[in-house]
Amino acid sequence: LFEFCGYHKLYLGWRIFWALYHLVWIILTGVYSYQWAGDDPAQQVKWFIYVTNWAYFVLTFSTIIDAICVVYIAVKRDDILLGACSEIPWYLKVDWVFFNVSNSASILVTMLYWGLIYSSSSTQTAVNIETHGLNMVYVLVNLFLTGIPVRFYHLFHPMVFGAAYVVFSIIYKILGGTNAQEKSYIYSSFDWSNTGYTTGLSLITVLVAIPICHIILFLLFLLRIFVNKKCCSRTEIQNTATSVDNKSYSPEHYLELKDKNEVKIDMDTALANKKS
Repeated sequence: LFEFCGYHKLYLGWRIFWALYHLVWIILTGVYSYQWAGDDPAQQVKWFIYVTNWAYFVLTFSTIIDAICVVYIAVKRDDILLGACSEIPWYLKVDWVFFNVSNSASILVTMLYWGLIYSSSSTQTAVNIETHGLNMVYVLVNLFLTGIPVRFYHLFHPMVFGAAYVVFSIIYKILGGTNAQEKSYIYSSFDWSNTGYTTGLSLITVLVAIPICHIILFLLFLLRIFVNKKCCSRTEIQNTATSVDNKSYSPEHYLELKDKNEVKIDMDTALANKKS
């Protein structure tokens, strides 16, 4: 657990690596759009209508914000690293929102793809595997390595994302939009020509499936806290004290400190002992 156990330089590398990784992959999803849209640029531009690409774009944007925040705070904001900042900066709040949205969206998209869209006769490309599988693997692994908390009441963040896509799909249908195969729907299983079914599916997705995804992440967060206490509690104060010199490169640690007054007290004590 890089964040909790003091491997701060590795954590910095972790953040930068995944920002670059997802940036490269989202570019590749556009480059290889001919695999599902053919050679017609007018069809390839429909990359933007698919919820998979919405979710992967948000995930990519989230990892980029993560990396920028980590580097910026490591260089400019020692007060945050030391827990001396009384308010969460706006950019960490933004980071937190995109963290919540991208995590639930990645899990939801993966589940919907394999449950509703996948066909055994279809060929699985590298892009398909990345955007409907490895994205979720990253989310789950990263959840255990980051210090960003998951709050139950934040489930409305991904719900807003889901509702936004539903509204977009309705407007797209009204305007006569088609998918890359010139069909009058984006997904055959999400066709607004069948209003009753698609309305029901939309409500279930936004009001049930997305909250379930967020609750799963919340429970995994609680497991992360449990594992952290078991594995890292003995070294936490020591690592906090040495972070004055070595710098904790995780801005998310600050979000944890806001909810752990006892950790902040331990940190202040450790710093006082170090100075004396």
